[in-house]
Order: sequence, then C-alpha cells, then structure tokens
Amino acid sequence: MVAQPVEAVFVIYYGTSAHKATYGRLSGDNTYTKDYIQLPRDPDFRQALTKLFPPDQIGGKKTTIEYKWPDGSSGGFIDFQSADRPHLAWPMSSAPAPWKMDSSPTSTGPGTIPGDSRLQDPDAATAELTNLQESGIQPYFVAVKLKGEPNVLHVRAYIAGSVSGYEFASVDLLPERIRELVASATENRIFKWGFFDSRSALTEPDVAAALQRLEENPSLLLIGPPGTGKTVLLEKLVRYIESPGHEFSFDPDLNHEAWAETDHDAPAGLTRTVVLHPSYAYDNLVIGLLPVPNETGTGVAVRAATGPLVNLAHYASMTGNRALLVLDEFNRGNAAAILGDALALLDKDKRGNAFIDLPYSELGIKVPKEFAGGDAATVDSRFTLPSNLWIVAAMNSSDRSVAPLDAALRRRFTIVEMGPDYEVLSAHLGADSAADLDDPLIDWSTGHVGLLAVELLHSLNDRIDEILGTDFRLGQSNFWNIGGESVEDSLQRLASAFDHRVVQTLRLSLQDDDGSLAALLLAGTAELPAGGESAVAWWKKADTTLGTFAADRIHIRTLSSLGDGSAVTELLRQAQLN
Repeated sequence: MVAQPVEAVFVIYYGTSAHKATYGRLSGDNTYTKDYIQLPRDPDFRQALTKLFPPDQIGGKKTTIEYKWPDGSSGGFIDFQSADRPHLAWPMSSAPAPWKMDSSPTSTGPGTIPGDSRLQDPDAATAELTNLQESGIQPYFVAVKLKGEPNVLHVRAYIAGSVSGYEFASVDLLPERIRELVASATENRIFKWGFFDSRSALTEPDVAAALQRLEENPSLLLIGPPGTGKTVLLEKLVRYIESPGHEFSFDPDLNHEAWAETDHDAPAGLTRTVVLHPSYAYDNLVIGLLPVPNETGTGVAVRAATGPLVNLAHYASMTGNRALLVLDEFNRGNAAAILGDALALLDKDKRGNAFIDLPYSELGIKVPKEFAGGDAATVDSRFTLPSNLWIVAAMNSSDRSVAPLDAALRRRFTIVEMGPDYEVLSAHLGADSAADLDDPLIDWSTGHVGLLAVELLHSLNDRIDEILGTDFRLGQSNFWNIGGESVEDSLQRLASAFDHRVVQTLRLSLQDDDGSLAALLLAGTAELPAGGESAVAWWKKADTTLGTFAADRIHIRTLSSLGDGSAVTELLRQAQLN
C-alpha cells in the first residue's frame, strides 16, 4: 500500500499509567484495572475527536474503532463520556499488540517494548516497568488516523533514550515535527495530539480548532480576558499562513519506517496585522486618499490609497492563495465605522457574491506590487471579499473603557471565548498532578510549585467569577514565567508574579472598592479581618483622630519579601488549600 495523507496523530508517554492500562488486568490488585488511556478534557479536543470518530449512533457515547498494524488488528472503541473525560479503550486485557510488552521485540513487530507481559503478580508486573526505566529505555505509543479511512487507528510504539539494539524503533525514524510532539509528552502529561490540515501539514491543537471554525465562517472573533492566549493564537495563525510547512504521509503496511515527509508545494500566503485605535478609520483599512507630488513636481495631487482589507482581498482573488487579516484590539476603535460598507461583505454566503462600490474609482485604484498577483494591480470598483480571505479579530473582554460591539457586527463573526487554560499552564510548568502540597517544603520539587500555581489561578478565578464576573478572570500568562531551575527560584518567581501581576491587576480593577479586594484576597472584613501576620492583604483601622474623614482601609504586603515558608503558607491559603 502506498503512503497516505494523515489526518491526526496521538502520542502517549509510556509510564506508570500507560503500562498498567496496556499490561492487562491482574486479580487481587486495584491498580491494574483499566483497559483504556485517558484523553484530555479540553473542549476543543473533544470536538475534534467527535469529528474524527463520529459516535455510532446520533447522541451516542461511543464509537467502535479498529486498531491496526502490519499483518494484525484488534477491536476497540472511543468512549466520549466516561467519567469526566474521553477514553481510548479496548476490551478487557486486550490492548493493541504493539502497545504491549514483548520478550523478544523485532523490527517486524508487532511487539516493540521489551518486557514480559505474561506475569500475573502485580509487583512483578510493576518491576518490569521499573527494569525498563532503569535501563534508560523510554517507549512512546503513536496512533495515526488517515484521511478517508473511518474509525481506524494505526498503532505503533517507538523507543527513545537508550536505543541500542532497538534502532529499528527509534524515535529518530519519526519526522521532526512528530518528534517534537513526542518530546512534549511526559509522565505528568502523557497524551499529546496534533491534527493535519487540508495540505497534510501538522497543526497545533489550538490552531486546528481555529482553522476548523474559519472553514465554517471566514470571520472569527476571539474574546477573553488579558493573558488567555489570544495574541499567541493570532501569531500562530500568521505563521501558519506564511509558512506552508511540510506534507506528512503514512504507509500502513510498514512498521516503524511508515512515515514520509516532503516540502509542501503550496505557496505561502500573505498576512497583515492591524491594531485598532480611536484614530483608525475606513480610510486606513479599506481605501482613502493620499497626497502625492503632481506630475510637474510643483504641487500636490491625490491618489486612491488601498488599505490592508482591499490589498489582501485583491491578492487572494488574483492568486487563489490564502490571505489573513488580523484585527487586534478590535473594540478599541469604532469597528463598525472602520469597516463601513464592507461590513455587508463579511458573511460567508456574501463572499464572492455581494459587492460594494469603492470610492475614488475615477482616480484609478491600484494595489501595491506585492499584492498584485503578477501584473494585475488594478482593482475593480465593484469590490467583494473572496472566501479565501480570513479575517480574525481579537478583543479583551475586561476593557470597559470602550463601547461594546453592535449586533450587526457581532452576528457576522463566529465568536470564540478564550478563558484561562489551566491544562496548558500545567503542561508548560511541568505541574505534578500527583504531588501532595502538604509535603514538607524541603521535599518539594518544581512540579509542586507548578501545581500550586495552577491551583492558585483556579481559586482566584473562582472568586473573581463571583465578585467581578467571568470577563475579569486572570489568564495563564500571569504565571507563565515562574518556572525556575530550583524550587527556591520557582517559589520566588511565583511570589513575585503574585505580587506584581495578580495583586496589582486586581487593585487597578477595584480602585476604591476595598471590600471587594479584601474578599478576593481572603482578608475578611474590617470588623472580622482574616489572614494573620503573613497575609498578602490586611485591614488597617481608621485613625480616630481624623474623625469621619478616616476609614478602615485595605493594605497590601509583598509576599516576595517574605521567606519561602511564609510565602508558601500564604499562597496555599490564597489557593484555599490549607
């Protein structure tokens, strides 16, 4: 069989969880009891998974699938609603053969992971994993979904670390982008995934979700509090358009050498990013007049000057290539006035079908050379937006200094709310989900600090939801850079981020509202203060000599000036973990 285009790839770190799931059930033990791999709770992933593997019945909870490898296959299923997350599952003690231990792995398979899978004693089975880890061998499961092949996953196992004797299954046989995905899977975050676009190029999960929505509606609006990843996603979309990447294909008849990668022959597209502000206007985005020297050089004339919307629309129409217009800080300018009559062209069913008359056509309208698509620089006065021009806007939901978007504008965009992403933060910080934050500080690892940061952000946002509303939640970027080389360094960075990013943001949002700030920072009330000597927020009683002009006021203490022990105690209290 020839290599085929890939639609999705799943990578699973072979650690304790994967070992016990694939080893098989063992009697008299309550840990070797799973016949599945837990998948992420992420809503974007669940939506994409449902699209890849539609449930067997409308409204159903499962999809029957087939695991395949060269000269073999076995049955399985995807459970969409087991507990709180989807499962990649199989019948009892019947994990796919390439994912089970094998006493004599060979290049022909199916077994790749060295070890004895026939043991019935739980301690002996666990010792097999310990021996594997001590040998320096680190396996990874890889599952591949091919385009046009419903409900089939092609499964393999690859080896990293000490690959001597197992070069036939080395992760070095994988394309570089897939190796990067493998390297990002860890004991604490065992599952990683990537989707492939229509060009068979690997895309990150958040980009894949955005692309899916843009295929449904070429106008997308990202809304969320600051620090939730809107700008990061915009930058990824720009790179996606400007850099076509590589094509990936997979040959189901080959074992570990099944992958192929070639440079993509699709041309790069064009992008432009615009930051809206109160002075930005229709003349800047669509078309306006620009003064230029006249032909004699003795005076001034005017010419029609096209803005990024007309430029990109012309480029996309003339070349057929993808174009992307990014409108950042969408609500800081008068978006409806800036778009003007072009607003009527944004709807998907109006793309290429509805037209407006551009002003200044009597002067002749031409785009700059880079947007001309050859020699066709002249723009028709009857203007439309092509379907291959994507428009992605972004705005902060917490900004109350600007007017809200009107209904006519909102309805033309697919609106995606981007809230705090705790899983992304957890993975970035290497948070140890199994860590016990009650451990003595001397026993802490950087994984403890990462977990504390995630729990702290969760707890703060729960209180913000109640007091200010969801628009004011704190994004993951507030704690993004707390990772340090040591526990002490990480704790100091976390305390500093809490002092100078979190607390100061809350103070600005709650100027002259000491009661709400005290509630958010668990300081109690002026009558019943709470927190103790190391509390970040504390009440100072009014000076009675000032009479009615004085009031009880909330004061702030910087945690980064305290010792690690006191700072951790207060951070745990703020996370409501002690």
